[in-house]
Amino acid sequence: MTLVVENLSKSYGDTNVFSDISFALEKGEILCIRGKSGQGKTTLLRCLNNLETLDKGSIKINNRYLCKEVNGKVNYASQQELKVIRQDIGFVFQSFNLFPHMTVKENLLLAPKFLKKLSNDEIEKKADELILKLDLSTKSDNYPYQLSGGQKQRVAIARACMLSPSILCFDEPTSALDEETMGQISKIIKELAAQGIAIIIVTHDSAFVEEIGGKVITLKN
Repeated sequence: MTLVVENLSKSYGDTNVFSDISFALEKGEILCIRGKSGQGKTTLLRCLNNLETLDKGSIKINNRYLCKEVNGKVNYASQQELKVIRQDIGFVFQSFNLFPHMTVKENLLLAPKFLKKLSNDEIEKKADELILKLDLSTKSDNYPYQLSGGQKQRVAIARACMLSPSILCFDEPTSALDEETMGQISKIIKELAAQGIAIIIVTHDSAFVEEIGGKVITLKN
């Protein structure tokens, strides 16, 4: 099992965000998490990516525990283990979070060159392949401000794919996109799933949920 989530709970002070959420995901599966704004969808994604800490529950990615609840306390993996585990899960943010002072290609190269898992030539080759695959060849030397919303989304997806994650999380991937661009993003996500990547999508767009298929979790109250 690629991802196993057990009894996740998260609060901010006295405000309960979500309680006792459990699910599992195999490679190549697509999971849509839907609900109205403020229901905790993005917070759940951030917990899966270790950008927020949990109050309760366990998260296991490729048989490694990101965190595990023992005797009512959530214990997180060591910093060394977290470094490995976090490379298995990618996050495409709603606001893209591209580095504005870097070109499209530079955005793709930064993390893998820092981590040095591949040679520079291999990293460059992978970036070029993703740029070509996601129809960004004419934008490789452009900066984020020179791109449309759909192009920024594709760059963010390419950047997340550079580390070859087992799981890819999308926060509102169709937000503010037109229908044609939404169709392109849907196609890309399905292709990623067909390659064996487990996909988690947070969305309030019911039409997109129907289009993309897969499992559905609805957060409510």
